Amino acid sequence: MTDPYVVLGVEPTASDTEIRRAYVALARRFHPDANPGGEDRMREINEAWAVLGDRERRRDHDRRAASGTTADAGFRPDDLGEDGFDPRAQPDVPYRPHTVREVRRQGALSIAPVAVFAASLVVGGAGIFFNAGALIGLGVALFSLACVAMVVVLLLAMVDARRDEG
Repeated sequence: MTDPYVVLGVEPTASDTEIRRAYVALARRFHPDANPGGEDRMREINEAWAVLGDRERRRDHDRRAASGTTADAGFRPDDLGEDGFDPRAQPDVPYRPHTVREVRRQGALSIAPVAVFAASLVVGGAGIFFNAGALIGLGVALFSLACVAMVVVLLLAMVDARRDEG
């Protein structure tokens, strides 16, 4: 088995928090759902986490490494030493915090296409009710604008996500 510190990319002096952050970052990056063909790498990451995530097993590993013996019981997926840590419940640690201005802009941009779509339904419905071609045309134009706005919002969200990844 490869040294778990090397697998997770942390120093032997790393704190539990640093080890968890490294595990979460690697799990997100190499999870087979996000990285087809990465099953072996993910298995290696999980084995390293099984050793370093459990304080007792980490202590045993460090003791064996210091004495020069390499015998290990191996990966124990049903380890009863559950520490209650669920990596899916962790906040997005490696990502940068968003400013208040960015959060407000994102909220406004998320609401805008919905508001324009609602307006297109109201105006188009009024055009049909009053049999007014101009209102129907305006409703269609607003609907088209809402569709374009939704695409723009999705593109901006992808740009923000790309920038968050570094």
